[in-house]
Amino acid sequence: MGGSAAHSTFKIPSKLNDTSTSSIYNQSHLKGFIQKASLVIWDEAPMTRRHDFEAVDRSLRDLMDNDEEPFGENVFVLTGDFHQILPVVVRGTPAQTIDACLKSSTLGPTFQQLHLRENMRVMSAQNKSTATELAEFSEFFLQVGKGRHEINPALGPDDIKIPKNMLIENPVEELSNDDEDEELRPGVIPRGLARMVDEMYADINNPEIANDEYFANRTILTTTNAVVQRITEAVAQRLEGVSHEYLSTDAVEEDEEVNFFEQEVLHTVNINGIPPHKLTLKKGAPIMMMRNLNPDLGLCNRTHLPIVELKPHVIHATIMTGERQGQHVLIPRIAFISDGEAREFPFRLRRKQFPVQPDFAMTINKAQGQTVQNLGLYLSTPCFSHGQLNVTLSRVTSRSKFKALIEYPQLEKEDGVYTDKIVYRQIFE
Repeated sequence: MGGSAAHSTFKIPSKLNDTSTSSIYNQSHLKGFIQKASLVIWDEAPMTRRHDFEAVDRSLRDLMDNDEEPFGENVFVLTGDFHQILPVVVRGTPAQTIDACLKSSTLGPTFQQLHLRENMRVMSAQNKSTATELAEFSEFFLQVGKGRHEINPALGPDDIKIPKNMLIENPVEELSNDDEDEELRPGVIPRGLARMVDEMYADINNPEIANDEYFANRTILTTTNAVVQRITEAVAQRLEGVSHEYLSTDAVEEDEEVNFFEQEVLHTVNINGIPPHKLTLKKGAPIMMMRNLNPDLGLCNRTHLPIVELKPHVIHATIMTGERQGQHVLIPRIAFISDGEAREFPFRLRRKQFPVQPDFAMTINKAQGQTVQNLGLYLSTPCFSHGQLNVTLSRVTSRSKFKALIEYPQLEKEDGVYTDKIVYRQIFE
């Protein structure tokens, strides 16, 4: 059995509290699998809620008939970096976010902490000059993560300077009232965003350059899904080819008491983790999976694929990277049901749509754990949660392959611009 998501392996419920357990039962085939496992490796642990670990702990103590040892004496290795993104707590305060972390759990002290101190990118550099550049860049984003960077006295510790050599020039232009109104119109690409797209996808229509490797090794990061959608539209406008529109079927989940919303209203609802009502795609464009559809076939959340053919009821694509690179797959529509806990709307939405999104840009949170060779950061608004800027900088291996465009910096200097960054220093105590 290969790697799989912790929630599916351990049957962790979506709604958890201080007494929750996972849904593994004594008669489950997973019990034998877990008993035979000599080691469980859980990646990106700092992003995971402590209640998830605690639910697995309680269940394994019961399954292994060992109530004295954490996880029933199964060996768990947790990997991750607390300088990066922490568990998402909807509309949560910094204190609530920290409380949701593993460090706030009674399990925290039971783990022996090991620190990785050797920079393998530096050690494997081909020459001394490259090694020096990599080491300096690594030190820069490490200081960002710790909140120990150079501080401008006029702004304080919550702002950081992005050096000029990491920026895309975005000169302030005098706009007439008509120009300002034009930039606000739906479908119009803001000048700054157009510059970012020019930088990152200049060769998108050159078949000799824009191959699978080209798309696999570049992306634009931003803070919210709404801005991701704007970036996607901007890049798609540049990409030659015929657009295909796929419309979802939307409804209110059957067990909801509120069921008087019209289809037209439901079509306008956009929820994180659920594709939009109207999905616009082009043949040859890259897409990314939004769900674990079939791990045995390589169709997992965040799998990257170029489109081969767009059919009425399936998308024909090939896997772009990894062991299954080049493998042909067919992707059907599936049902998405919104999380009732978020309660952004007075109902749970049920939407049937293809579980994919265009793969030109993604949120910073979605990018954690991925690495690309060419990275753009587009900030129409500043970063808003712990570790986002650190995650962005650490997605790319070299300073020269990173470019940022910051629409409204806090301060502009000749050698760079200042933008907000968030670090919850209590998490390191």
